[in-house]
Amino acid sequence: MNTMDDGRSGWLRYGITRRNVLLAGGAFALGARGVLAQGAATPMPAVSNPVPSSAALQWPLYGHDLTGGRATDAAGIDTGTVADLGPLWQVEIGGAVSATPVISDGTVFIGSYVGTLDAIDLQTGGVLWTYDTGAAVEEPNLKIPLGITGSAAVDSGVVYLGDAAATVHAIDQETGTAIWKTVVDDQPQASIWSSPMIAGGTVFVGVASVAKEVGFRGSVVALDATDGTVRWQTFMVPEGADGAGVFAVPAIDEARGMLYVGTQNAYTANPAPYGNPVSIVALDIASGDVAWAFNAPPGGGDSAPTDDVAFSASPNLFTVEIDGASRDLVGEGQKSGDYWALDRDTGEVVWQAMVSPAGFLGGMEGTSAASAGVIAVPATNWPDFNGPAKGMVTALDAASGEVIWTVDQDAPAASPVAISGDLVFHAGMDGILHAYVLTSGEEVWSYDLDASVSGGIAVADGIIVLGAATPQIASFVKPGNMIRAFGLQTVPISATPEVATPVPAPATPPVVPATPEPSAPATPPPGTPTPTPPEATPIATPVGGTPVV
Repeated sequence: MNTMDDGRSGWLRYGITRRNVLLAGGAFALGARGVLAQGAATPMPAVSNPVPSSAALQWPLYGHDLTGGRATDAAGIDTGTVADLGPLWQVEIGGAVSATPVISDGTVFIGSYVGTLDAIDLQTGGVLWTYDTGAAVEEPNLKIPLGITGSAAVDSGVVYLGDAAATVHAIDQETGTAIWKTVVDDQPQASIWSSPMIAGGTVFVGVASVAKEVGFRGSVVALDATDGTVRWQTFMVPEGADGAGVFAVPAIDEARGMLYVGTQNAYTANPAPYGNPVSIVALDIASGDVAWAFNAPPGGGDSAPTDDVAFSASPNLFTVEIDGASRDLVGEGQKSGDYWALDRDTGEVVWQAMVSPAGFLGGMEGTSAASAGVIAVPATNWPDFNGPAKGMVTALDAASGEVIWTVDQDAPAASPVAISGDLVFHAGMDGILHAYVLTSGEEVWSYDLDASVSGGIAVADGIIVLGAATPQIASFVKPGNMIRAFGLQTVPISATPEVATPVPAPATPPVVPATPEPSAPATPPPGTPTPTPPEATPIATPVGGTPVV
């Protein structure tokens, strides 16, 4: 596949990946909190947000729930209300943000590259507490410290978080004090880019290295949620091989007792058997045993695949009807530009859709969202480093992989999407928060953030939260250092310097029309600021947590 080969040479030459873009962003952003006091939220006009149910108050995991669907139908934001959406508050953050905020019981939890996790009041933007992980791992290429690169997770009053020093922290949700912490991998340069998932009293998280160091072996680790004891660790490649770092966030099917996750490329072209780099892997959640592995191209050959076209995006679990039969599938976007849908029991390819070309920042690096038979896929279209750097959001039929619609963006779309009701929300390097109709791609609302976004979007209690904190490291990047919230407005917002741009109702032409695609089948299978209390102090040693040695 010449596109992949040519792209890889460009990646190696220029070092342009989403991870490096974010890392460079961190270098520019360190120390930025000096402009505004930490936790000083900038209030916007009053809002009134409906509370339809307890489900509407939550986005507790990176992917919203265990399926990784990144979708909610209970948050109160849809085509009927989106015209009333406007800025609510903003809080300055101290470093680059590549995480999706998580929301639980009216509190937002978000970390940044400076290594601190902030708890922010969802309604007011006041910072309630700050927890310092103490992580400051030097990135060897850019020589900058990394702290928190992934998202938190909330379960039963505890916030779980991984840091760049390969440590998982359990933190009291109300007070911000540490309960336990455990180092999960002692390999040099071990790091957690993934985000925790919690099921059945167990915390699951992927482990990778800081910068894809040769010799490093990626893994998934399971810990006891109560005391941090490691229950099992499964490496994605055998001893003597390397790579297959797990940057992705696992998805979990509790009924089957299975965990699904994608892996990165190999770092050395070792001869077979070299394990499962560039793969989607299914693990038994009780034992960590590999149930099956799908080796995506260019994997599965005589030597380990080193092309940087693997899985950074995280999987989605969804159910469809095919030929009158219900099928439970796992889908995941690949940096090659392909989205794969596999049978959850066997790993068999059900369909494959090529969404974008391989290239810088993708194909697909941001995670897709799935709802109502539609998969919304963010992708980058930048196959030639000297050519235009563009992005797109594409909708696929979840049963067939056929393209329903595509909307182009003016900069790479390497960040995740989110679905609220019948709307797809996305904000990427173009610095615009977009709302597209799920079924048609019609853009019905947009807001100019004036800052690029590298992390994901959370929606709960009629409020959207995201981090716009990617300082300028390329011509298409708009610098920023804010956590932003948007709510349903009850008073005009025109008096504020930041004005949302509602787009006419669907009956009128959209601002950014979707580009319909032919229905050819997919490729068949092969706020008032709250005073900030002192920082929570992490405990010096684990309470019951057993570091892996």
